[in-house]
Amino acid sequence: MIEDYVQMVDVIFETDFGKTSVFLFDLEKYIHIKMGSVINLPFKAGDILPATTTSYQCLRTGEKVEKMVGAEVLGVAYTGIAYPIRENGVIIGGIATTGSNEREYALEKLPSLAKELSESLEQVSAAMENIAASAQALADGGQALTIQSQEVNEKALQMEEVVEYINSVASDTKVLGLNASIEASRAGEVGRGFAVVASEIRAMAISSATSAKDIRKIIGSIQGLVGKMTVELEQVGGNTQEVSAAVEEIGATIETLTSSAIALSALAEKI
Repeated sequence: MIEDYVQMVDVIFETDFGKTSVFLFDLEKYIHIKMGSVINLPFKAGDILPATTTSYQCLRTGEKVEKMVGAEVLGVAYTGIAYPIRENGVIIGGIATTGSNEREYALEKLPSLAKELSESLEQVSAAMENIAASAQALADGGQALTIQSQEVNEKALQMEEVVEYINSVASDTKVLGLNASIEASRAGEVGRGFAVVASEIRAMAISSATSAKDIRKIIGSIQGLVGKMTVELEQVGGNTQEVSAAVEEIGATIETLTSSAIALSALAEKI
């Protein structure tokens, strides 16, 4: 009798830790059902076999029937398998199981996903190397600009020395022109022409002193700008070095992840 197979249903159910649903049926209806935790079909003992089920179809064909059902039905893809049970060559009923295809789907997708992960990590690693190289180049460029700004500042100091010399000459020339004017006035009519020259010399000395003063202001402004630029470049250089160090750390982590992804891909191919 078909009821003698109830214990087999329980054994099959426990073998898959209660995940697979198992159905025992006679020629018309379900006799005993153990509903699994993953696939929950709307059947109970005593229900008439629907014509669309593998249970019904295996009774009609007398053969094993296997049917895959997409996730659109229950939210989880599953496979139903039904076997007819014969006694003395006569079909008296059957046993059916429904199990989730998620594991098979995962195993099927695992190699490709592992490969994609490995390739993506390799691309990220290459990008991080480029970023690190760019950051280092920026740091080197900032350091070079700092050195050049220091050289500009040194040139400005040299210009300051030249301006100081011009200012000194202008001052001496002014005194010389004043003395010449005094001597020309003492010479009277004879020294009148020389007095004009002495006046021009004094005017040139005053103009030179004014120009030297303006140049000193310009040099001071240049030195101030160079000083600010030097400080900012030093800050940028420090930040760039920190970025470069952080990128190197990230790159090392990505290399580890890449190795893990490659190992995962190799393992997936063996499954």
